[in-house]
Amino acid sequence: MISYYYRWLLAVILFAGLTGLNVLWFLPSPLLTIIMKDLNLTLARGGLVMSVVCLLVALFGVVGGLLVERIGVKKCFTYGLWLMAAGAVYTYLVQSFGGLFFSRVLVGIGFGLCLPVSGVVIMEWFSEKERPYLNTINSVLPYVATVITFVFTVPLYAWLGNSWRLTIVAWGVYMALAALLWTILGRDPVAVRPPDEVEGPGTFRLFREVWKDRQVRLLSLAEACDMWSFQFLTSMLPTFFTLEAGLALGEASRLTALFPVAGIVAGLGCGVWMSRVGLRRPFTWPMHILIFVGTLAAIFGRGELRLLGIAAAGFGNAGWAPALFTMPMEFKNMNPPKVGAVYAIMLSLGFLAAFLSPWLGGRLAEQITLRYTIVIFSVSSLIAALCTFLMDETGPRGRAVETWQT
Repeated sequence: MISYYYRWLLAVILFAGLTGLNVLWFLPSPLLTIIMKDLNLTLARGGLVMSVVCLLVALFGVVGGLLVERIGVKKCFTYGLWLMAAGAVYTYLVQSFGGLFFSRVLVGIGFGLCLPVSGVVIMEWFSEKERPYLNTINSVLPYVATVITFVFTVPLYAWLGNSWRLTIVAWGVYMALAALLWTILGRDPVAVRPPDEVEGPGTFRLFREVWKDRQVRLLSLAEACDMWSFQFLTSMLPTFFTLEAGLALGEASRLTALFPVAGIVAGLGCGVWMSRVGLRRPFTWPMHILIFVGTLAAIFGRGELRLLGIAAAGFGNAGWAPALFTMPMEFKNMNPPKVGAVYAIMLSLGFLAAFLSPWLGGRLAEQITLRYTIVIFSVSSLIAALCTFLMDETGPRGRAVETWQT
């Protein structure tokens, strides 16, 4: 058993790595028009540059769920971080769409291997009272990464001599440092099972078992619908502002940064509030409705209404994230391996939707414009609202009421 302080040290390294992988996921977005021009890419191929990471995350997220049990958290996270670092550094050699595509494939594979790790670590190393707060931090990391991406990428690009390749390479170096720290200091929170216990048909038994749970299916569908709209909006919003709203590159990037800034406020605020009141559902379906309304205001509004819309969409998108990461740990008959499997399933389905969204959206936008494509794709937020509305309450206050009624 690791010491009290050492587990927090490892949590810091874990979260630092997760922040970096989210930055690498979003990183091409503020520079997408520049990358497209330099490599002579169509809008559809530009969308594929963003979305191919999500396809690999969807595929290798399941692989990561299996590997965590087979080789342990330390090795799985180590391999993932080093692959992402290699993919980012390889960008320096990119001269065509094929080269850029390959670098993003490496990033996606590494991301997928890292996907289930946080759920296993948080459930095993931290108490039930600590988990909602750790999950709040975990859920906010993508929004912190998005703020970093949209606020600092363009200045970093200018500082590095207007080289989008070196901009991505710089984050590859960051990931290599995180990988080195985890390689040296990382530990396994649970014992690694012998190969003869995890090979064969039984390897997938855990996935089949958790998928039978109605709660898992509803939450997974909600996550897929949420990621469908989230990925397209965050990938294409700067491009929409520059190509269709007529804003400068820097202004479009700063305006888009309001989305994750509002998300950080929402993630922290809703996470703490959720932890204190002991309920989860009030922080799910109302947030999805807010995303839909905010997206419409951001696309059709001007001035303050546009700012309010971006903030509302970002607030709703992050406001439900602490509940998303906490609820699987509170489903009936859960343990760390099962939570890792649930994380792998729901996040893999989410990233599969995120892969299809920018790719299909980029093709559709060439026919009907980005504005109306964003509107159509945002309807998935309403489907997510319905799924989470139908879920049971899993928080301690809800369980206490259920126990009292029985």
